[in-house]
Amino acid sequence: MHERVASEINMLKQRYPLLQHGDNLSWVLILDFSLPQGRYNKERTKLLFSIPTSYPSAGPDNFFTDGDLRLKDSSMPPSFNLGPNSSSGAAPIPGDWAWFSWHPVLWRPAATIEGGDNLYTFIKGINLCLRGEEMK
Repeated sequence: MHERVASEINMLKQRYPLLQHGDNLSWVLILDFSLPQGRYNKERTKLLFSIPTSYPSAGPDNFFTDGDLRLKDSSMPPSFNLGPNSSSGAAPIPGDWAWFSWHPVLWRPAATIEGGDNLYTFIKGINLCLRGEEMK
């Protein structure tokens, strides 16, 4: 698993150069994740998610952002929860976190990175969630 996760993280680093990860590749942190324009009280947030030990058979679940993230009108985004403890576990690194209860509608693992879902497709789903859309 580590070899595949390392390859996927390297792929993500091309798009997100400020990406960090755990020594054991169990989490990903993007320090400057762009938010949908005009929807939130800020343009960027930290984005954090855990990689399950059974990855890629099981995909990531839920994700963390800055704890002070709000919609432009100061209200809470849908499926947004304050604190570092999500329904799938605690934030893997300390910080002022909040989390989105978001789960990919489908997770289609494959033997190859390109053949099915991967960390990049998970982030594409996060973008849909942050825009207020459902992943189909």
